Amino acid sequence: MLELKDVHSHYGTSHILQGVSFKVPTGKCVALLGRNGAGKTTTIHTISGLVKSTKGSIVFLEHETASLPSHKISRLGLGLVPQGRRIFPSLTIRENLTMAARENLKTGKKDWGLEKVYDLFPVLKEREKNMGTQLSGGQQQMLAIGRALMTNPQLLLMDEPSEGLAPVIIDQVGDIINELKKTGLSILMVEQNLSLAFHAADEILIMNKGTIVWKGTPDELRAAEDIQSKYLGV
Repeated sequence: MLELKDVHSHYGTSHILQGVSFKVPTGKCVALLGRNGAGKTTTIHTISGLVKSTKGSIVFLEHETASLPSHKISRLGLGLVPQGRRIFPSLTIRENLTMAARENLKTGKKDWGLEKVYDLFPVLKEREKNMGTQLSGGQQQMLAIGRALMTNPQLLLMDEPSEGLAPVIIDQVGDIINELKKTGLSILMVEQNLSLAFHAADEILIMNKGTIVWKGTPDELRAAEDIQSKYLGV
């Protein structure tokens, strides 16, 4: 689904990503963990074209995307749930969802439409005439996920989906991710919450100072207390 090979990115003169390589398999969830400043969000922004890589290869659905603008990468089938949710405050819940709607450009179908998103998140239908910012933090996260699904992506990028949420809501987000995997959707999730990664991920990557320093299964990371302590501060 997605493969990065020796990807480098800069912010001005700051060398953030320093040779990042990994794969996201079809229908799986890969969690990218690390401390603040490790380069996780830069990785998401580089994949989506918001930050241009300065070296390396990014292949999404057999397309080399490193040189493409972000809107063309999105149209290949990439959906983004941004950090901070970024709900449009001047739009209703329904409008936040429908403004993003488009068909799957590979199949020509709208597998994810308004009613299917409402089936996944009933509270959004109950409050569809409310403004997006009149929701709780957890409900706004549901709206951000629903908005990304309305683009009918094949790969979903999720940047800190647990940020600012209560533990019970974080568990719900994990359940939602597991449900989305059953539909065949591939997910790359940037996180700092270890419990969410254990709940939802098939593979975990740990990033430190712009490079991938560890990868393995959730069970392998549970057993690697030294790795948790060294790179995650657990």
